Amino acid sequence: MDQRNEKIFNDHRDYILNKAAACYGTRADNFRRLGSFESIVYEYENDKRCYILKITHSMHRSVELIQGELEWVNYLAGGGVAVSPVVSSKNDRLVERIDVDDSYFLIYVFEKASGQQPESDKWNNALFEKWGRTLGRMHNRTKTFEPSQSAYRRFQWHEDYTMDLEKYIPASQPKVLERCRAFKQKLYELPRDRDSYGLVHCDLHHGNFFVDNGDLTVFDFDDCQYHWFAYDIAIPLFYVLRDKRVNPQDTAFAAEFMAAFMAGYKRENRIARYWMERLPLFMKVRELELYTLLLDEKPEDLDGWCLRLLEGRRESIEEGKPIIDIDFTRFA
Repeated sequence: MDQRNEKIFNDHRDYILNKAAACYGTRADNFRRLGSFESIVYEYENDKRCYILKITHSMHRSVELIQGELEWVNYLAGGGVAVSPVVSSKNDRLVERIDVDDSYFLIYVFEKASGQQPESDKWNNALFEKWGRTLGRMHNRTKTFEPSQSAYRRFQWHEDYTMDLEKYIPASQPKVLERCRAFKQKLYELPRDRDSYGLVHCDLHHGNFFVDNGDLTVFDFDDCQYHWFAYDIAIPLFYVLRDKRVNPQDTAFAAEFMAAFMAGYKRENRIARYWMERLPLFMKVRELELYTLLLDEKPEDLDGWCLRLLEGRRESIEEGKPIIDIDFTRFA
């Protein structure tokens, strides 16, 4: 989380938590902080059920954007997609606004997903297939979604701050800047239709779902936006190849993952060969996004995963190396 937002929250912590507790029928001393990144996250129990409280500053998301996210999550849940549903407040609202000074915080609650994050030493094809099937059902369901008001519509891919790639690239890396502009231009030229483009999760890696007896429950929809379904498919593979137990150039593992993942996906949604051919492009876009954002961080603030990601990343981008060299069309 932005340090300015963290300071504002700390200055008003008791007030915000007490207001949140009143909105959701609990006590502030029930809240247990889990962490913060783009939002501050708490866990609490009420009537023997577990919930997740998220607190987001207006500098990160407006009340309209959060409302749009939450409407979509509950729409997916209503269509049988395994997601953590939103819990309405005592005022029957999906999101509550708490004004502080000249800004505001947004508070909203989800049912806590059951299970645990899937550790890589327990990965298997059954998990990969269920992961793909969950994403396929999400894409199928999202084709018919419309927010209740136009103001709640989430942003398009090119409006996301993460795509302001040039902002983070130093003048000493002109080749990276050139690559950024070229890849963005390729995206602008891609077709869009209901079967290939829509509101998607945009971050469905293995840290954003829990597994319980083989069942997946997806959460953390903060990055949801209008993007290509193929981009949403590329992200899981990108991240499994970044796991510390995986050789990022292991083509056999990548092929095994994609075969199982897409077998599950195609049980719920169809995707044309044209889009499978473009998975390498979408994986490079994800690489660029992460690389340029990490350039803006202080080295001492980066964890081991981020440091591993940065190794050789500039050369990979400048030379246009594929993330993984396999034929994706065989999984279409």
